[in-house]
Amino acid sequence: MRSTAPFNAEVAAALLGFNEEAVLYCRDISDADAHEYAMDYARMLRSRARGAEFERTRFSSHLFKAERHLIEGALEKMYRKYLQPIMSVPN
Repeated sequence: MRSTAPFNAEVAAALLGFNEEAVLYCRDISDADAHEYAMDYARMLRSRARGAEFERTRFSSHLFKAERHLIEGALEKMYRKYLQPIMSVPN
């Protein structure tokens, strides 16, 4: 199914940069539950950037709160690095 939203090259480039860095970050996570949570959280952030509806990432009961916050913080920082400058520019 194709999106009806207009293509925005700046957003696409920012998402590509975010995705590259997020995948490298997630790849380095050795714990399976933490890795899965990080990948899901990165998907949620990409959906947010595209303006799509997203569901809050679920987490395993085996994942400690501190680990979740560390993952979220790292991915949110990457998100802001790539997407905040574009999202704050008025159209």
